[in-house]
Amino acid sequence: MSKENKDKKTPHDELIIENSVYYTEVPDSYKNRKLFTPINKKLILATIPGTIVDIYVKKGQKVEKNDNLLILEAMKMRNKVKSPLSGEIKSIHIKEGDLVRKNALLIELK
Repeated sequence: MSKENKDKKTPHDELIIENSVYYTEVPDSYKNRKLFTPINKKLILATIPGTIVDIYVKKGQKVEKNDNLLILEAMKMRNKVKSPLSGEIKSIHIKEGDLVRKNALLIELK
């Protein structure tokens, strides 16, 4: 630790790795980071920004894994969005012609 850090009396965080205790400074960017959350396969999100061209399903409809749900057009390419699992459509958050951003919620499955 440098003399400047001793003079500032910066609080140190305790880090335990394999029964060894380390004291270190943890930057605010690390403390304020967005934590990892596992993917919820029941939420169908837009993988790219684009326009909803066609929706093949309705609320309450049963779908099988790999069934086509909708078409998302991006950069003049039509991308089929398929169901990642079998289930029932809980809700549809978009309509034809909508512009969506990346990671926008499109459809929820039960």
